[in-house]
Amino acid sequence: MVSPLILSLRKQKNFYGSKVKILSPAKINLYLNITGKYANGYHRIESIVERVSLCDTIDIEVTKSLKIAVSSNLKSLVTNDNLCVSVAKLINKKCNLAYGYDIFLDKKIPVGAGLGGGSSNAASMLIALNELLNLKLSLEELYKLGSKLGSDVNFFLAQRRFAVISGRGQYVKPFDAKTYNHFIVWPNLTLSTKKVYEKSRVKLTKFLCNVKMLKYALKKGDLTLIKKNIFNALDKSACNVCGKVRKLKNHLNDKNIFARVTGSGSAMYTIFDNDSLQTIDRGLNKSCSIFEVNTF
Repeated sequence: MVSPLILSLRKQKNFYGSKVKILSPAKINLYLNITGKYANGYHRIESIVERVSLCDTIDIEVTKSLKIAVSSNLKSLVTNDNLCVSVAKLINKKCNLAYGYDIFLDKKIPVGAGLGGGSSNAASMLIALNELLNLKLSLEELYKLGSKLGSDVNFFLAQRRFAVISGRGQYVKPFDAKTYNHFIVWPNLTLSTKKVYEKSRVKLTKFLCNVKMLKYALKKGDLTLIKKNIFNALDKSACNVCGKVRKLKNHLNDKNIFARVTGSGSAMYTIFDNDSLQTIDRGLNKSCSIFEVNTF
């Protein structure tokens, strides 16, 4: 079955000239706790993640040249370090292929905002190439590749709306829940994930685990209980690292709008029932970008 993320697909007999266009959605963290630290310095986490309807799109064409070329509407992403290029190289090596690729990334998800854009791009590339080239890689095989590429890649490979992720993010347990509406508010700046984690100073025994309660609330659609159990161990750290993030959170809280940092920031999200775009936008003076999204 072709992935519902794939918008268009055209295969050629020898694959040269084959094309695919695929969506690459964002995520928000409804729960994120640090549960330990690996010997290599990476943090062990437990998180509830929701996929949302803010999406990049990726166009891929197979070429006879061995060159892997990426272009984008965002010039800073036109680099060999782009995860889309890394995936193409990884697939060629894994499957002993000798294809080139022309890749165009239409970037809508803010970079360095805690929305998982890079990991999502990597996952969508894997899904797209697996289908386009008839590779027949299983989900477990894709997970192994995803674990090499980034912390949130396997969540996006699961192609599910909600999941509990753990370890570095490589372990994924999807679950079903209601759908929700959100505003994502991004203060038009990038935060360093490494710096936010370094500044977190989280005491590992400090927080109770409310994963089960939050999963229950999400399944029932209980907004009061959801808001009570939403948690991000990096929220304070992100606000401490960047005064603009703290100012944004205070601005929203002063308007009695429930807002939390997603991932390591810098974006924040709301879960709204009575919130309105006009209420959120008032006083921001174009210093922020606002996206209205839903569970996707």
